[in-house]
Amino acid sequence: MKTLIWDFNGTIVDDTALCLDIENKMLANRNMPHPYSLEWYKEHFSFPVIDYYRLMGYQFEEESFEDISIEFNEIYNLRFHECGLMKGFMEKITEAIEKGYSNIILSASRQDNLLRQCESLGIKKYFEEILGIDNLLAGSKIEMAKRWMRNKDVSPKDCIYIGDSVHDYETADSLDIDNCWLVACGHQSYQVLKKVSDQVVYTLDEVILD
Repeated sequence: MKTLIWDFNGTIVDDTALCLDIENKMLANRNMPHPYSLEWYKEHFSFPVIDYYRLMGYQFEEESFEDISIEFNEIYNLRFHECGLMKGFMEKITEAIEKGYSNIILSASRQDNLLRQCESLGIKKYFEEILGIDNLLAGSKIEMAKRWMRNKDVSPKDCIYIGDSVHDYETADSLDIDNCWLVACGHQSYQVLKKVSDQVVYTLDEVILD
């Protein structure tokens, strides 16, 4: 069956500005250099997230990465209502369903938070499965996706992947999915994404479904 695998943050939900605002406030509370601009963020955000935090100035001497991640996620969850769906999402998911795609979310967000967020956005009904990780540390999605594909006997040649980061491209590549679209409306810039893929667009409207 044709399968469309969606990243969540920065692809389905428009949360880049919220993430940056939280990060700048956390830096301010620690008297660390800030604020960082949206342009800087989209050029430097990366996975693993711990490396990006080091780039912002965290040294993890008095606080652990886990402690900082927990604080970020607690604030994010409290303010998630400020986020909306990415422009073009409803049109693209409708097109995908009409063309017979099974729609899956694959995210580095924690599973329970992800399900709650999908409920609040009113989109849970559009997805056959919603796959998140089991902790707050924004780890790799690759092993989780491999297990899911093996268990469901999903063929890479029948999949299209949509994401907004280099890590999404790496995930698709690790899953042997050739048809991966990267959208530059999320957490990484067009220039960063073009370094790894030729299939980069600015909006979900530009994603082509066979």
